[in-house]
Amino acid sequence: MVPGFNTKLAVRQQTYHIQSEDLGTDDPHILTLAFRGGAVVARTKTNYRELLGPNPSSQAVRDLMARQHRQMITDIQTGKYEGESGR
Repeated sequence: MVPGFNTKLAVRQQTYHIQSEDLGTDDPHILTLAFRGGAVVARTKTNYRELLGPNPSSQAVRDLMARQHRQMITDIQTGKYEGESGR
């Protein structure tokens, strides 16, 4: 399992917490959640075995997790999830 990422982000007077984690080899997914006011407002889950093969390196998983984490930050900054109270 690869260590995750956490980012606190202030956008248009709203504070978001973005969390990305590797769910491990038994459930080979990267899960990214965005919270606002304690509620999940966005969620992305990617099966990395499908993208990286059956035995991906820790670095490959970390790179994919970083890209997914950055994409969530970009989506929030551009207003993709404004007005959403949960997904």
